[in-house]
Amino acid sequence: MNTFLLFLLKSLLVSAILTTWYWVGLKNKRLHQYNRFFLLFALFASMLVPLLHFQWFTVRQAPSVSSYPAKYLLRVVNSNSTDQQVAGNVPAAGVNRNIIILIITLTISAVLFSVLVVRVLWILRMSKKYKRTKIQGVSFIHTDLPNAPFSFLNYLFWKDGIPIESEGGQMIFRHELTHIRQKHTYDKLACQSLTCIFWMNPFYWFIQKELGMIHEFIADESAISENDTEAFAKMLLQMHNNGRYLIPEHQFFSSPIKRRLTMLQTKTKTSYSFLRRMLVLPLIAGGILIFSFTSRKEGKHEVIRADKKIVLVVDAGHGGNDIGCQYGDFIEKDINLKIAKRIKELSPEYNVEVSLTRSNNSDISLAERVVFSNKIHPDYFISIHISDHPVGLNANGKFNAWIASDSLNNLAMQTMILGANIFAGTLKFFIMQPFNGLRNIVANQPLYVCRHNNAPSILMELGDIKNKEQMQRLNDDAKLDEICGAILKGVVEAKKS
Repeated sequence: MNTFLLFLLKSLLVSAILTTWYWVGLKNKRLHQYNRFFLLFALFASMLVPLLHFQWFTVRQAPSVSSYPAKYLLRVVNSNSTDQQVAGNVPAAGVNRNIIILIITLTISAVLFSVLVVRVLWILRMSKKYKRTKIQGVSFIHTDLPNAPFSFLNYLFWKDGIPIESEGGQMIFRHELTHIRQKHTYDKLACQSLTCIFWMNPFYWFIQKELGMIHEFIADESAISENDTEAFAKMLLQMHNNGRYLIPEHQFFSSPIKRRLTMLQTKTKTSYSFLRRMLVLPLIAGGILIFSFTSRKEGKHEVIRADKKIVLVVDAGHGGNDIGCQYGDFIEKDINLKIAKRIKELSPEYNVEVSLTRSNNSDISLAERVVFSNKIHPDYFISIHISDHPVGLNANGKFNAWIASDSLNNLAMQTMILGANIFAGTLKFFIMQPFNGLRNIVANQPLYVCRHNNAPSILMELGDIKNKEQMQRLNDDAKLDEICGAILKGVVEAKKS
């Protein structure tokens, strides 16, 4: 939900910047075709720019405790925790405010979209109801509809009371023919569909209305023969209707009439027209720079490739009806899956082949996870979890790595080496206090997925679900990449140990 709200905010700001420039530098200028595509561009740029993500390196990072060799961090202690401690207690989930907001938002979008669809279906039904003929490649439909003449797609709905042979009739015909041939309907449908979905963006409503006005300017110019603006103006003043939103057709007698008449009398040449067109480039560059670039510390995401491919099974804890722990908008099973998927996406850079015990919201038992892993015979197994209580050093840190072993045999030693290397790599992201010894690698845990696995296996708790700062870090794509990269780096270094 937070990611979606951030997307909406970025989209609103991008559309605000572009709309402001249109209002200041392009509105009511005879740059109609340019303005048409600028408004469409503003819509889709506001959707695309927030989805872009680039990174650059600007800050050098001071050496951290994570650079110490893993052997200096390794200290194994005993614990009597149970499997239930790992799963976490699920608090009683009341009515979630964000869920209510989402439902209201989707309901309004559905209603608006239904209005648009009903209007389109009405037009299509009218196209079959009345007699039609082919004139200059368009479907000319004779109607008695009060809002005719109007056009939609390749249909021109004509009001029988208007003689097409008259001077006024020819002007109207040329006007609507321009809408059809320049495919203005597709512009309106695309714009109106986005407005229905993202109705909360006020700039989309402005763009929708302004785009319809630009279409009329273009068609008005084509309708006038021999610069006979006076006759065309008189015809416009005969009749017009109030402008409305979500009208997919192009109605000839549409308001505001005053702007159309003013535009017809405006001089053709626009001052600084080239400069007005080109200024959109720095606006877009600035928008991408502000909303799509993030800086990060140099060397933070250091990639170390394994000499030989490492096979790793990553288990996204919980799933299906088993949601794990939950707090507000945060649900453990979803966070675990997001982390696991990102580890898999980054793994080829480290020469690590990752298999996921689950890649969707499926309900998989602990035994099935172990069977899956043992069939693959991986080098390592990592189970990803989130805690519902403070985790880490003296309950003030933000990391846990659990190990299940009954004796210091070879498997247990490999497990501890894996845990120590991953802890060493991720320590700088989680511990906010001076290093005072590793108390997070815990032996003799009755953890099913670790105890019954034939590979060195650890379970990691990557944060406290009740800690807003920690959850925001996992929701930040750049910071999540750093954490997942550090885990993979720890896997590679464990293999080299």
